[in-house]
This record gives sequence, structure tokens and C-alpha cells, in this order.
Amino acid sequence: MWYTYTREEAAEQLGVSTRTIDRYIKSGKVSYKKVANKVYLNDDDIASLAKDFQMVRQEPQRGELYQDKITTDTITQLSLSPDVNAMIDAKIERFFHVFAEKEKIINEKDKMIFVLQQRIGELEAKIKTMVALPDYNAEKQALVLERQKLGDVIKTLESELKEEKTKNTIYIGMLLIVVTIILFIVLSLR
Repeated sequence: MWYTYTREEAAEQLGVSTRTIDRYIKSGKVSYKKVANKVYLNDDDIASLAKDFQMVRQEPQRGELYQDKITTDTITQLSLSPDVNAMIDAKIERFFHVFAEKEKIINEKDKMIFVLQQRIGELEAKIKTMVALPDYNAEKQALVLERQKLGDVIKTLESELKEEKTKNTIYIGMLLIVVTIILFIVLSLR
């Protein structure tokens, strides 16, 4: 299914007003898609309507068959009083006012939907980079255990270092004693 006709193009193609196209959309005779606040109509539906209109135009109209029977009396009976015309005009004006209000509401909601879709995209991107809580807790526990192990290794190394310092101090002390004894012996022999 292709959606390439705008409302204006379809109205021109069918030889009707855009209001008529709107009525066809509302009644479901024409399917549509809305892309970036622009309405596109189904090509097949427009072609089908064009075909129907062509068939209707080819049929003889009622007025053509019975033209000689219409009199001025029937025309005056069919014409409406000015009050009725004014009332119809007022209702049509009210309808278009309501339609314009609804169009504004729809546009506002479309904007809101667009903003929400953007926000959803941002949140989805954040979720992709986030670590799940169970994974985070497991990693944290592993790091705590590793830290404890490193602390134990540090304590062991510190105690070994103290032992080495103690041994070295003892060795140095013994070396000094030996050097002193050797010096004493060398000096006493002289």
C-alpha cells in the first residue's frame, strides 16, 4: 500500500473539496498515514474513488430525466428561508471552529508524543550502558573479597618486612661486635 497523495492532491484528482476528503477519511472510505503532521492518503483508495466518481458522472442524473416536470413552484418549495440558511451557516461555522480546536489539540498531543519518544530513546540508550543490579552487587562483592585478600597479603608482607628488618638489625649488631673485637685484637697486638 502506498500513501503518496496529500489531501489537496486527492481533492484535485477527484474534483471535490478538501472537506469532502476529510469526511471520507473520517468515515473510513480512505485510509491515511500521518507523517510529521502531514496526512498522506492511500493511492488505491483514491483510485477506487476516482473510478466510482467516473461511473456516477456517466449515469444520467435525476434532473436530466425529469427536467420538464420541475416547475417554479417546486423550486420555491426546495429553497430555504433566510433563517434556516443562517442557522445552517452558524452550525457549519461552529463545526469548523470545533474542528480547528480539535486539530490544535491533536497537534499538541503529537508534539508531546514526539518529545516522549525522544525521551524513551534517551532512556533506552542509558539502559544499554547500565549494569543490572544483581550484576553490580556480584561485582561489588567480588571486589570486596579481593580487597580483603589484598589486605591480608599486605599484612603478611609487612610482618615479613619487620622480620627482615629485625634480622638485618641483629646482623649489623653482630657485625659491629665482630669488627670491634677484631679491632681490639689488632690494637692489643701492636
